Amino acid sequence: MRENGVSVVFNLEGIRFIDSSGFDVLLEVSECARKHGSKFSLCNISDDVRELLILMELEGRFECLTCENTREKILVVLD
Repeated sequence: MRENGVSVVFNLEGIRFIDSSGFDVLLEVSECARKHGSKFSLCNISDDVRELLILMELEGRFECLTCENTREKILVVLD
């Protein structure tokens, strides 16, 4: 049985473009995490991706963080 309370952070460092299918996946992951009592966040968002979030009216749908010194693209933190 999986425990609730997992925080997943997706590191977007170096990513300059996400298409609509990519945003759909991120939204699905975010919704799935919420339903299971977990948290999904994005970090190190480039200005280009931030602009796309605004254009697609998604800027309030994701928690956005700044993560430093990470090599991993997906970080999982158990609360």
